[in-house]
Amino acid sequence: MSNEHVPDFTVAGAEGFAPEAAAEVTRFGAQADLAGVQALKLSVCVGASYNPQTQQICFQIPIYGNFCVKLPIAIPVGASLKVCAQTCGSIIPTGLKATIYVNGSVVKTIVLFGLC
Repeated sequence: MSNEHVPDFTVAGAEGFAPEAAAEVTRFGAQADLAGVQALKLSVCVGASYNPQTQQICFQIPIYGNFCVKLPIAIPVGASLKVCAQTCGSIIPTGLKATIYVNGSVVKTIVLFGLC
């Protein structure tokens, strides 16, 4: 597993286009249906919401569905939340890795599922 953060693609851009403590991960919805897929690489940044009562950051990754990550730290009210995710593997994804950003700073990098 790689310890590298997923870059903030809204700042750094992504290949092919220009820029315009322990955690628990909960996943909602169906597994990604990759039947018949011959190649897939996903690099995405999405907004997120935070529930201070549960300390969970929730977000939706296109194709893969909804995730919630519980962190052992509190996030300030009104903070800017962003999650950038990237598939791992070469042609067919072997996993999905994400980095959580709060006000532009890395808070946590996690493997949401599979191997990275």
